[in-house]
Amino acid sequence: MKREFLKNLDIGDGAKLSDAAIDAIMAEYGKAKNASDQTIQTLTTERDGLRGQLSDANVTIQSYKEMDIDGIKRKAEDWERKYDADTKKLKADLEAAEYGHTVKDAASGLQFSSESARRAFVADLTAKKLPVQDGKLLGLDDFVSAYKESDPNAFAPEGRTPVVVSGGSGSPATGFDDSLRAAFGLSRQK
Repeated sequence: MKREFLKNLDIGDGAKLSDAAIDAIMAEYGKAKNASDQTIQTLTTERDGLRGQLSDANVTIQSYKEMDIDGIKRKAEDWERKYDADTKKLKADLEAAEYGHTVKDAASGLQFSSESARRAFVADLTAKKLPVQDGKLLGLDDFVSAYKESDPNAFAPEGRTPVVVSGGSGSPATGFDDSLRAAFGLSRQK
């Protein structure tokens, strides 16, 4: 969903959505998209891991047809060790992906001064490896407070809207306006 679509959306009698309503819609859309992206990534990782295990099992089973009994026992033990190692790796990959999504969700509620500040915060938070309970990072508030103290410019000012200021004197630049009016054959404004 694009912010421009919502800004241009006519909700009746020429009325438009307010910036606050657009921000709320975009935040909710982001949460829903992150949740579905997380589910897709988790299922894809699990599927790919299971495909690899199935392929290895089929190759191993085919090779058993030509083996002697002692060779089969050794291969079965080898296969069991390999399966255990692959299962541990898959579990670690799934946990890392889930942790990454939890970190991104936690960061989505914060306002940063730039996208690079957001990426740095997410990288630092991921490296911190805070424990997760019920889908929430334990100690997140303390981490954010410490981060704000160590890098206050990483966050957007709270409760203030950026103000655009033009010109330095506080009065409109009349030279340009007069030149433009003259170019179109209009009289000077006084």
